[in-house]
Amino acid sequence: MVGKLALMQRQNVEWGQDFVTIKKEMESIEAYLGLQSYRFSERLKYQIDMNEDCADYLIPKLTVVTFVENACVHGIEPKQGPGWIFVRVYRKDDSLFIEVEDTGGGMGEDEVAEMLKNINNVSIETLKGKKHIGILNACLRLKMISSDEAKIRIDSEEGVGMTVEIKLPLDKLDRMEGDGAC
Repeated sequence: MVGKLALMQRQNVEWGQDFVTIKKEMESIEAYLGLQSYRFSERLKYQIDMNEDCADYLIPKLTVVTFVENACVHGIEPKQGPGWIFVRVYRKDDSLFIEVEDTGGGMGEDEVAEMLKNINNVSIETLKGKKHIGILNACLRLKMISSDEAKIRIDSEEGVGMTVEIKLPLDKLDRMEGDGAC
């Protein structure tokens, strides 16, 4: 548990490094969910699937972790029974897809519509003075690195769960130099 906490803390405080590889972000998610599984015990299970050909793409750090935390806090935590969180990263055509799915409480259509409206209209100005801006901040950062071409889709059903799909054009993403594939 201490090792997972230390890994997360190191990533949070690394100054001068705004971007991380998908692989590093998945390591942070693994550490976060590992800690949460101690907290929730048998109530939380998770699975992380990342295609290796996506590991070296760079994204703003702590963006995907924000969606996973949201799934934990708003999806799994209020649920009485056990729940799952799935994180998937893969390529399809000319895009990188990141999916965060939970089997928590989900949201109604009106809530999803309001959230998508806020996501689609997010700007630095709209964030000023607001509380609970984690998801909007993450979406704004993803839109900024993709020249506003990031697409966020939300599927949700009350009592069943929620899936957030992030689609990023590969030609807008940088990659870590070195032994990377893709």
